Amino acid sequence: MVLIEPEFEIDEKNRVICKSHTDYLKFINPSKDYFEDIYLDKIMTCLTCSHYTYNECYFTKPRIEEIEVNRQKRTEFRCQLCIHKIERIFTIIYKLYNKERYGVEIPLICCNCYDKINTNQFLSESKNLRILYLFVILTSIFTLLYFNFLLFLLKLNSVTKIFLFAPFCIFILLIILKLLIILKRNIYGAKYFKKNFMRQEATE
Repeated sequence: MVLIEPEFEIDEKNRVICKSHTDYLKFINPSKDYFEDIYLDKIMTCLTCSHYTYNECYFTKPRIEEIEVNRQKRTEFRCQLCIHKIERIFTIIYKLYNKERYGVEIPLICCNCYDKINTNQFLSESKNLRILYLFVILTSIFTLLYFNFLLFLLKLNSVTKIFLFAPFCIFILLIILKLLIILKRNIYGAKYFKKNFMRQEATE
């Protein structure tokens, strides 16, 4: 049996599209209604392709299912710039195919980050987000200290103070922890961009 080799292109919305998909024409000529993007997101997957159904693709049916499971788990396939889950399986297949078929290592990048790179806005937006995260973190710490100070001024017994302070403290600390994780990802993405993309631009 002759396996179908996938071919890829990137559309005007920076989405990777498989040209070998049996619904390819629907991808490039969608209906121009309000729900177009929602509809396309549902069908732009290997799972809707006849080559997947009949196990005729270069990527076998079990492997495509394994890739989709790993993508849904949000553990293996993440954008190397924003660290968010890759939403479209074509992006992952594109990377894996080029690595296995041609030995070319392509960074795994989501559509949003790819769009920011094309418009030269990635570093500026990344910096603005870092400033915002730091501001919220510092504001949260100040709020926590101020609330503690107010409780100290109030003439309440220790049990009441603990009852009021503990839930609020836990809530604020969880917010700070979440923001620190996001901030760490943001810094990692900026470093990855400078190391890989700015070096590439310098050599062109």
